[in-house]
Amino acid sequence: MSEHYSHLLIPDNIAFAPQPAQVTAFLDGLAKLGSAPLEATIQIAKLSGKVRTGRNAFTGETITIPAREFVTLENLDAVSGGLDGLREYILFFSGKGPAERPPFKLYLPSDRKWRSEVSTEFFYEVNFNLGESSVSMSEAARTSPCASQGCDATFRNPWNNETIKVPKAACAHFWIEFKFGNWLVPRIERSLDLLPPEILALATESFGMSFAQGCHFG
Repeated sequence: MSEHYSHLLIPDNIAFAPQPAQVTAFLDGLAKLGSAPLEATIQIAKLSGKVRTGRNAFTGETITIPAREFVTLENLDAVSGGLDGLREYILFFSGKGPAERPPFKLYLPSDRKWRSEVSTEFFYEVNFNLGESSVSMSEAARTSPCASQGCDATFRNPWNNETIKVPKAACAHFWIEFKFGNWLVPRIERSLDLLPPEILALATESFGMSFAQGCHFG
């Protein structure tokens, strides 16, 4: 059974959709900070114009899901061109950790006193998500249609299942995820403000606004 921790950056502006050059600037800056995945590959998942048909296991109802195609990019220089004109996408920047300057320390769930940081090689990915419309960021309703703009987002602390509320982060049209290897979790107590100031400053500089932080574990 796989359980992956994702740390979210959620823009202050619910309707924000970045320009391709802004995504490139953030990735380039993350690499210069030494905080990007190592030996990374770059892929874009975009709508193919086709649909997949299936059946709801509970109701027997036929459902259709938009199909995606995956495009591999050679390097960061190709990101802006690859995203140009897309109204919905997921950009995957996938590689290995730990980075030279990791976003934060990671621990195994058995290490409940955070005594031994994981330093062996693990999966590490930064992905950028642009939806067709705003969706929920709260963990219980994640990526469902947004029904509570301007409200608090609610997330679950994976260490103790306690709820953490993040003001005005309930919905987003665009968001960033830092995703890590199976069963690797950062130290979380009462706040999700975990990313270092230099990464937050890079996000603000690249996209022209502040970001809240959230999480998902599952």
